[in-house]
Amino acid sequence: MLQNKIPNKDWLVFDDTPSIRDTSNDVALPLSSENELVMQKLIDFVRYSQNPQKNHQQTIRPAVGLAAPQIGDNIKMYYIRIEDTDNETGLKQVIEHAMINPVIIGKSAQLACIEEGEGCLSVDGDKEGFVPRSFRIIISGYDYLKQQQVTITARSYEAIVFQHEQEHLEGKLYYDLINKKNPWLKIPDWIIL
Repeated sequence: MLQNKIPNKDWLVFDDTPSIRDTSNDVALPLSSENELVMQKLIDFVRYSQNPQKNHQQTIRPAVGLAAPQIGDNIKMYYIRIEDTDNETGLKQVIEHAMINPVIIGKSAQLACIEEGEGCLSVDGDKEGFVPRSFRIIISGYDYLKQQQVTITARSYEAIVFQHEQEHLEGKLYYDLINKKNPWLKIPDWIIL
């Protein structure tokens, strides 16, 4: 049980903790009060980290997602929150998903990676290099925010975020995908974001 109600680094499990590499278990629906609390902590942590008024001292790194194993619960849940600006309208939009028992049911052959690489709250001192992931995915699961089963087609950065969090449920970390011999090796047909 987390003692401090304000999200902080003490909530996190790091990559030197064996449980971060364990496979997560399915979650029964409706959520038990204990699992409801886990989901709320995931949501609170990410929202707090992105709020410049609350996290003004940068006590935690801003996050776009957090999976239950990262706070010590090896259950299949994660929360994603991406703020973006619509290229056509210039309006700010927020993409949010609080996923329970998510499964990636489709992936494109086209690969993409973020130009500056990825980071992770559970990795102190980022590991550098390209992290190749599918450019487009289809994911199915129960969305806690919508209170229903959903099927989502995600592309580009959103797809990368989903895959990053999904791999936490499988006991994998982003740096497992980095080319060990040449971390910044560019493959010609990759989309660099």
